[in-house]
Amino acid sequence: MQSHRMAVTAARIADEFNVSVRTIYRDIQDLIISGVPITGEAGVGYLIDKSHTLPPMALEVGELETLMLGAAMVSSYTDETMAKSARSLVRKFKNALSEKDRMIFAGTALFAPRSNALIPWHVDFSMLREAIRNKHKLQLEYGDKDGMLSKRTVWPLSLSFWGPSWLLLAWCELRNDHRHFRLDRMQSAVQLDTKFTETPETSLAHFLNSLGFKDGLRD
Repeated sequence: MQSHRMAVTAARIADEFNVSVRTIYRDIQDLIISGVPITGEAGVGYLIDKSHTLPPMALEVGELETLMLGAAMVSSYTDETMAKSARSLVRKFKNALSEKDRMIFAGTALFAPRSNALIPWHVDFSMLREAIRNKHKLQLEYGDKDGMLSKRTVWPLSLSFWGPSWLLLAWCELRNDHRHFRLDRMQSAVQLDTKFTETPETSLAHFLNSLGFKDGLRD
């Protein structure tokens, strides 16, 4: 609402955030009760008093550039669902910046256009993220470098980009060990109803620690 001059309908907000209109109605009501100056009504649209601002963030130029470049890379090197989320994040972030930082942010000249070298994949990227987040096992039909296919039941742990390929790190039940699976070699990937529970041996933290990483970064 802060980024629009005209009233914004609940349906438009719900579509942008991929939630139900009923959820938006409830959230709007909660915001009004908490003191946020929102006017409007269901079916017509909502406006927020432009004098109402979020506390400004104090960020360095390098931090602003990092965010912008990261969002650009997400938009170019994932799928449309994450690209949409990246664009939404940038809009929200701009609204929370001071006027000075907003001008710096708008002038950031860092881009990450999609490269023809990126190896395409055919499985559902967002489904893989959901399986990682909710700890659902996956059934993969996977081809090795020679094209030989095998079926694997895996516990998905993380996705990582090793240009020009995306890799899924998972605990493989067949190999009883951590394995990386290239998305472009997956003939199919099905999320199973069965969930898994990480153990110290099978966890992502254990794998990263074995490589000398902490919080995703090398020590």
